[in-house]
Parts: sequence; structure tokens; C-alpha cells
Amino acid sequence: MKRVTKQAKPLTPKEKSVLEFLENFISKKGYSPTFTEIKEHFGFASINSVQRYLKQLQQKNYIHSPGGNQKRAIELIQSSKSFQKSVLTQTLSQKRPFFEKKAPSSAEPFSIPLLGSVAAGLPIEAMEHDTYVDISPSLVKDPSRTFALTVKGDSMIEAGVLEGDTLLVHQQPVAQVGDMVVAVVDNEATVKYYHPNLEKALIELRPANSEMSSFFYDPEVVEIKGKVIGLTRKI
Repeated sequence: MKRVTKQAKPLTPKEKSVLEFLENFISKKGYSPTFTEIKEHFGFASINSVQRYLKQLQQKNYIHSPGGNQKRAIELIQSSKSFQKSVLTQTLSQKRPFFEKKAPSSAEPFSIPLLGSVAAGLPIEAMEHDTYVDISPSLVKDPSRTFALTVKGDSMIEAGVLEGDTLLVHQQPVAQVGDMVVAVVDNEATVKYYHPNLEKALIELRPANSEMSSFFYDPEVVEIKGKVIGLTRKI
């Protein structure tokens, strides 16, 4: 039976890298990689991480994975280039961003470290920070505990956070329900809304994009790096 190709959905940077690995592997060898080969290539902590990414790629209509114990059974449906980002039908002025605009300050700006890109695939500690950005004193309360990250992807577009924006993050290891946080899972830094599920003993990292689903993790694998307190954007 011919498989019906459904419309592809947007990918996170890590999902795209997994899909590109599958494409390259199948193109070179003529068959799909095993879960173990995927795990070892990306350095995931467990096979569960592999299964999670494959499930996400299947839900977004890029692959078909029969699951179970079938080896080398991943089928490519669409390439990583199938999705073209659609034009937003609402402007930022029509959406309430997560941050409030602050009055400009006449004080001298100070510099905070730019630690890389959120969702870049590396834990924050491993990122070199010889790059700094100048920030108005009116934007942060404690510059000694503030760092910056460049946004990659569109998982938070409905909160007014766009690719290329610079997030301002207050360094802290804990968060409150509903906080927008920078968290590290499987050596990947990501920005999401923080929603712990006490009944299921899981941490929900919730995107602000109706095209994307929440991610649920064991609390032991989620490390909170800080709370997002604002952003800057080049005009």
C-alpha cells in the first residue's frame, strides 16, 4: 500500500540533526541505523532518548518507525528540507510577549557573557564565553548572575521569542511553575516553559508554538540553568 505523505511540520535544531543523520546514513549504506548506532553517534544517555526523537520525527511526518525490536526498519518519508517556514499571520504587536518593554536608561551599559545558542547541543558550561553583549542596566537587576544566549529555532514564537533574538537569563538552579527557563537535557540547552507534573513525577517543558508538543522528562535528567528575564533584538 502506498503511504500517504502528510504535510511536514517544523523541526527543532536537534530533531533536524537526527533526521539529517538518518538521511546521510541511509544514503551511504542503503539501510537505516540501529537505535544503538544513533545513540552512540549523538552520545545520548539511553535508548529512550533515541526512541523519543524518532517518535517526534514520526509525529511530524518525516519518518515511519514501526517500533518494537525491529532493527534497521526506519523508513524516510520526507527530507529535512521538506518544511518551509510559513509566514506568521500575526505580528508581534498582536501578541502579548512574555516580557514587558522597559523605559530606556541613560546609564552606561554593562557587558554580560554570551554563552552560545540555546538548543545548540552543548551544555552551557562547555560553551566558550569570550564573547560579550552590552546590556542596559534597566534590563537586569543582578548582572553578576546574568548571561545571554542566542535563540535557535521557533519553539517559543507565540511568546514573542524569535530566532536570532538574544535572551537574557538570570542564573538559578530552580524555577516556579510557568517560568520560561533555560534547561539542559541530554546535553542540549533548550528554552521552554517549566511545568512540573507532581502526579506523574515528571517535568513538562512546554513550547510556545501550537505546531509543537510538550516534552516530558524524569526530573533527574532536567537541569535548570536559569530563568529567562527578557530579550534584545536587532532591528
